[in-house]
Amino acid sequence: GQRQDSTQESSADRAQTNNRGRPGKQSTLNKTDFCLDNGVHLRPHDDYYSSLFARQLIYALESFGIHIFPNSRTCFHFDDKLAQKYLLEAVNAPLADTWIFYSIESANAWISTTAFPKVFKLRTGAGSSNVRLVHTPDEAYRLVNVAFSYGFNPVKGYFSDFSTRIRKTHSLNAFFTKLLRAPSVVKDLINKRNIYPPERGYIYFQEFLPGNLYDTRVTVIGNRAFAFIRYNRPGDFRASGSGLIDHRPESIDIRIISEAFRIADSIGSQSLAMDFVYDTEQNPRLLEISYAYVPDAVYDCPGHWDSALNWHQGHVWPQDAILNDIIHKIYRADL
Repeated sequence: GQRQDSTQESSADRAQTNNRGRPGKQSTLNKTDFCLDNGVHLRPHDDYYSSLFARQLIYALESFGIHIFPNSRTCFHFDDKLAQKYLLEAVNAPLADTWIFYSIESANAWISTTAFPKVFKLRTGAGSSNVRLVHTPDEAYRLVNVAFSYGFNPVKGYFSDFSTRIRKTHSLNAFFTKLLRAPSVVKDLINKRNIYPPERGYIYFQEFLPGNLYDTRVTVIGNRAFAFIRYNRPGDFRASGSGLIDHRPESIDIRIISEAFRIADSIGSQSLAMDFVYDTEQNPRLLEISYAYVPDAVYDCPGHWDSALNWHQGHVWPQDAILNDIIHKIYRADL
């Protein structure tokens, strides 16, 4: 079971309230300003051009003993489900059965002997983009033919998730705001579709685990685990990107919290978000991981667990937690 403890983040992390009524936002902005004022460069994690050199630059900086976020252990698998499979198998994570093939012959041979449905995924993509359920061998063969010919464009179209975006629009004002932004969003998507190379030369399938109405997202940052449930989209097997979130801590399976800490520690990650579901025997199974996520969903957790499974009440911005860990590490190194 879980033990209760009133310990919280330091008062610096429970700073002023921003105009959304969420305490702590200003402290994140202050630390961001501090970084910018002191020559600490910040780049968006989904910028294509940055991704061309980010890993190489991180390795170079680490070789000089420079403290950095994300470090190589945290980000080398980012937006790369192929890397995630091999990494998670190496740390003995309870990964859902996953198959990757690098030739059309081996893929087709496997399809002819396996049972369906299976989940098809591209190496890249977040929020359930580039994920689909494959119901029949014929459908799988068609995907294989595309994967080993002209490939898949990894950038989703503007209308590919239209119903979910409309459902997540809770006011008329928000609807018109999105409508006004539509031209710039479409332009950005067109640019990305022209820039990103096609995904080809491999095919990725994962076992389909039926009966899951939700997944459990756990984000481990240092000695903190934040968790919430994401219910599936209506009429869909996918939970990521649904926006249907339950933050109640009593809804969380404590076994998943314990396993999430073990995985993050085995990887050596500074920050790691993990998506869990259950197999037919109600054992937690891991689907995928990422160091990048929507911070608001983490902040909305009413508290977090530590690695001893003690509960700490209070909202925490993940940016604050990450920066606190880095600052404390630098301080300890200077002692």
